[in-house]
Amino acid sequence: MMRDSKLTIVDFINKDRFELNSYITHLFSQINNHYSEKKEDRF
Repeated sequence: MMRDSKLTIVDFINKDRFELNSYITHLFSQINNHYSEKKEDRF
């Protein structure tokens, strides 16, 4: 399931059930990575 950062909402659907926990974890991870990169750019 973990590819580069090109996951889509379809990747979080499992047997007609949406995996909200996995989706939210992925979103927070993307946000964290984004801000970590921005922080490094400033130094």
